[in-house]
Amino acid sequence: MIKEHLGTTIDIHGGGTDLQFPHHENEAAQSRCAHGAPLARFWLHNGMLTTSGEKMSKSQGNITLVKDLLGEYSGEVVRLALLQTQYRQALDFTPALLKQCQAMLNRLYHGVEGAEEESPSPAFMAALCDDLNTPQAMSVLFEDLKAGRVGAVLAAGRLLGILAGQPTTTRREDNGETTKRIELLITAREEARTAKDFTRADEIRAELEEMGVVLEDTASGTKWTLK
Repeated sequence: MIKEHLGTTIDIHGGGTDLQFPHHENEAAQSRCAHGAPLARFWLHNGMLTTSGEKMSKSQGNITLVKDLLGEYSGEVVRLALLQTQYRQALDFTPALLKQCQAMLNRLYHGVEGAEEESPSPAFMAALCDDLNTPQAMSVLFEDLKAGRVGAVLAAGRLLGILAGQPTTTRREDNGETTKRIELLITAREEARTAKDFTRADEIRAELEEMGVVLEDTASGTKWTLK
C-alpha cells in the first residue's frame, strides 16, 4: 500500500515505542528485501501516555477522551500539555498537568497582548531542530517572555499551535455564563472603587479569586485571566 500511494521510500514512519521491535524492524527488513531500498528515511517512535504513573489503555479503563477534555479545556491547553515532554518520552497526563498548562497559557497570552508577530528566537528554533525538543523550546519561550521579546514569543507560540485566540477564551465556559458573571463582578468592583467603598471592592476581588480569576489593574482598565 505504501509503494502504491507514496513510493518505495517514504520520508517519515511513526508509531509508539512499543512497536519498534519486532513490528517495525520486521517491516523495515521486508521492505528492503522486496524493493532493495529503505522503507523510511526517518523513524519517529513516540513515548506512551500514562495517568498517575500507569499506562493509559482500554484494558486499564483509564483512557481520557479528547472530546471529554474539550468540555472543560480549550484545544490549546491540551496541545500545550502534550508539548511538556519530548515526543520519545512518556507523558503522565493528569488533571494537575492540565491546570498547570492552563495557567501557563494564560500567562503567555497576557504577556503577548498587543504584540506584533516577529520571528521566533534562534534558541527556540534550535530546540525544535534538536529532535523536536519541545520542553527546551517551552523553556526558551518563557525566557524570551521574561526578557521582553514578546514578538518572538508570539511567533514561536503560533508555530506550536498556541496563542491563536484570546486569553479569556482559553478555558471552556458554560455557555458564556461564567465569563459574563466575571465581567459583571469586575464592573461592580470598579464602581465600588470609584465610590471609595474599598471594603466592597476587596470582597469582590476575593470572590473573583475564589473563582480562579487573576486581576491586573492597569491604566486602561482591569484585565483578567483564569488560573
